[in-house]
Amino acid sequence: MGDKIIETDSKGIPTKSNLPESPPLPVFYALFILVQMAIFGSMAYFFIVRNNEKGDAKVAILAEYDLGYVYIGAFVLKILQLIMGMNLGVARKAAKIHVPDQQVYQVKGAEGSKLGYVLLEGEGVLGRFNRAQRALQNYNEAAPITVLFFALGGFVYPQASLVLISLFSVLRFVSALGYTSSADGRFGGFLASGATLFMLDGLVIMSGIRSILL
Repeated sequence: MGDKIIETDSKGIPTKSNLPESPPLPVFYALFILVQMAIFGSMAYFFIVRNNEKGDAKVAILAEYDLGYVYIGAFVLKILQLIMGMNLGVARKAAKIHVPDQQVYQVKGAEGSKLGYVLLEGEGVLGRFNRAQRALQNYNEAAPITVLFFALGGFVYPQASLVLISLFSVLRFVSALGYTSSADGRFGGFLASGATLFMLDGLVIMSGIRSILL
């Protein structure tokens, strides 16, 4: 099943954004991220970090070489990436552009100015192709910071990090299959995969802070 029909203006731009009207998007994103970090960071602490002697020994190694600052630096990188995502969300809402579209093109020239904007095909096999392509790019865009956090978290908590990254990969595949069917179909696997990343984030943040405080 493809996406539902979206009402557009004379140039093909949707007449309404599909992002929430309130609260303001930066507030919405910030609250969502903070709640998720609190929930899944706490889970990471109670199920992985607490009473983990091998992990404590690795944290001591980080402290010995002042590597906790590297761990915190990785978290700063991720926070800035999230803030840039918020900026994109604000611009997307104002432009009323729906996913999977990432750009809006205009045909140039005297005659081109009379034509509509150029957006992705959303129907049929071409729509499925466009959404499948966007699902892959979602994964690729998240991969560098995810690999970094997997490496940092894996040094201190290797088994737990392996489980989390494996779950993340499987759930992103589920999300990609859902996205191929419809834009809304991406949410289940995407949100669940985010939970695994928030736990991995928690391992990295706690390792960095604990090593600095030792």
